Amino acid sequence: MLRGERDLKRLSIYGKVVKFNAEIDWILLISSCILLVLGIIALYSIERIQIATMGYSDVSFRSQLVYSVLGIIAGIIAYRMKLRFLRIYATYFLYIALLLLIMTLLWGSSSRGGVRWLRMGGISVQTSDIARLAIILYISNVLTKEHMGWNFTMLKILTVILVFTCMILSQPDYGSAMITFLTSLLMVFSAGMPLTMFLSIFTGSVFLGYRLIFTASYRERRFLAFLDPWKDPYGDGYQYIQALRAFARGGLLGVGLGMGQQKLNVLPEIHTDLILAHIGEEFGLLITIFIVLLYSLICVRMFEIGLHCPFKFSRFVVLGFALSLTIQAIINIGGVIKLLPITGIPLPLLSSGGTSRIVSLFMIGYALGVSRYRTEVVGE
Repeated sequence: MLRGERDLKRLSIYGKVVKFNAEIDWILLISSCILLVLGIIALYSIERIQIATMGYSDVSFRSQLVYSVLGIIAGIIAYRMKLRFLRIYATYFLYIALLLLIMTLLWGSSSRGGVRWLRMGGISVQTSDIARLAIILYISNVLTKEHMGWNFTMLKILTVILVFTCMILSQPDYGSAMITFLTSLLMVFSAGMPLTMFLSIFTGSVFLGYRLIFTASYRERRFLAFLDPWKDPYGDGYQYIQALRAFARGGLLGVGLGMGQQKLNVLPEIHTDLILAHIGEEFGLLITIFIVLLYSLICVRMFEIGLHCPFKFSRFVVLGFALSLTIQAIINIGGVIKLLPITGIPLPLLSSGGTSRIVSLFMIGYALGVSRYRTEVVGE
């Protein structure tokens, strides 16, 4: 028997043979690379023009370039990683993430009205991104071993989701808490959570979220500004109006690289959660639609990779990664074009943000690694 045939027999699973294919998912890889390059170009435009015009910049292009390189390294590591590695250490990753969240609450750096970053060795880490990665791995590990239903396993998972969501909310980081909660809940639902339980939890969380909006005046003002930003055009409605003006000014083809005005302190946080408005102004509607299509391709390919993965743990992990990136992209893009409230979360691969960039590339790298495995039915 040839060595390749022995390898296939060793990887047989439930009457199917796992085939290792050296070809990775090129659509996922190319789409991710294009978004990463577009993000680097957009951030360079912001920094260069801000320094030339105002003498300072809100973004450090060099640091974002370094984070991109680190993210690519993380993606390569995830791509070459043995699939069982994350499963072995999934529980330990959860403990580390919990410790980081606690450390953030006690010693985190304050910025924009929240304590969301933990400085370690001169580097700021947004621990909510690491927590979301860890909880996806933990839930995948539990779903691989245990049955879902009205049982203790379900209670254990829901408790972990609740604890992590509340800790992220306390930073406060409502956008990241929403992504973490929805990703976790949909993962469990896909594994067999009873529909009645899912609907009860989802309905209850929507009600609590609505109540949470009106427990603080500033959250209430922001929500009302989303409904009608023109009632307070120079206050809470300012970002919505300026983002829409950026798209209007860009038109179909854009005003040209470096020619945008919104980055000159007109639109706050344009390098993070509102970078799509900057791209719409300078590159135009066509490139904006192209970016949305690239995100759609990434999400669809990751879901497909997860569905075809022969290994149960990796299937749930890739599904969780796909849900996380999809929900994050929808919330960010929806906020910029005023279909959803602006939550302050970055757009994966495009926005400035070291931790988000590294974690996103790690997720994509792992999905690319899993894409090399397929199954076929063994003939009788």
